[in-house]
Amino acid sequence: MGKTLTAIIFVLLMFVSPAGAGVGELRMENSRFVIRYAAGDEGLAAELERESLRIRERVIADIGVDFAEKTEICLCPTLEAFREAQPGGTWIPLWAIGVAYPAQNVIVLRSPRAAKGSRIDVVDVFAHEFSHIALGRALVGVTVPVWLNEGLAMYEAREWTFSRISVLTRASLMDRLIPLPVLTLSFPAEEGAAELAYAESFMFVSFLINKVGREAFHRLIRDYTRYGDLEGALRRGTGMNIADLEERWLVYLKLRVSWIPIITSVSTLWFMAALIFVYGYARKKRQAKRRLKEMEKEEESEEWYPNG
Repeated sequence: MGKTLTAIIFVLLMFVSPAGAGVGELRMENSRFVIRYAAGDEGLAAELERESLRIRERVIADIGVDFAEKTEICLCPTLEAFREAQPGGTWIPLWAIGVAYPAQNVIVLRSPRAAKGSRIDVVDVFAHEFSHIALGRALVGVTVPVWLNEGLAMYEAREWTFSRISVLTRASLMDRLIPLPVLTLSFPAEEGAAELAYAESFMFVSFLINKVGREAFHRLIRDYTRYGDLEGALRRGTGMNIADLEERWLVYLKLRVSWIPIITSVSTLWFMAALIFVYGYARKKRQAKRRLKEMEKEEESEEWYPNG
């Protein structure tokens, strides 16, 4: 699997003791978060302290279920500290950037100092991981669908790129989209199929929140938590049966990606190049004409006011 932002960030649900070892003795806190960090990461800890409340408010507003406990953020300065801070002795790969533990209400992040050469924004990673925390605590006692878990995390972290649009476009045009029920329990292991799974999940969550409506999304979360029936929760939350919901989503999906082949086709590129050429030619012609008029005016002025 590729080491993209979404591919390297996992949510691990483990009922073990809280994290925190090896992070350092320094501590920063606000009304919703406790940030543990080591010397040298004061600036990043302060940025997380400032941004965390805004991100939390946005995520909770989308999910519709809040919780009172403060979330612990462990900001790790080294790979060793990153491992030590993960509870339970079961480690995610060392090239990962962050991990969330909803049952313990803990997020473990690698400091840029422990991820040399990485351009990943730790605040964006935090937004991804906190969505796992919030969703996991909202869906207590039920299995969190993978498409919902990863789709919401990508949505909240604004992880939408042209490459993912291209992946969806190809799959849509070739009629190779992965059925959403397949993405409920797991994602494909193969890299290309996994990228498509992430892209579909993002788009479906975006569709639910922005088109079906945030209130419908809230009802879905509450209903699924109460009854544990995902298909029933989708039906009761959105007011549509599964077939109608999927049909509307496919229409939404195709509208969002149908413009890609148009703007990237060879004929369109030649047409745009021709327009640019014509515009440049017309602009130069106008400039030459304006300059000619200015020269004529200068000559007239010299006739009326000769030198000497």
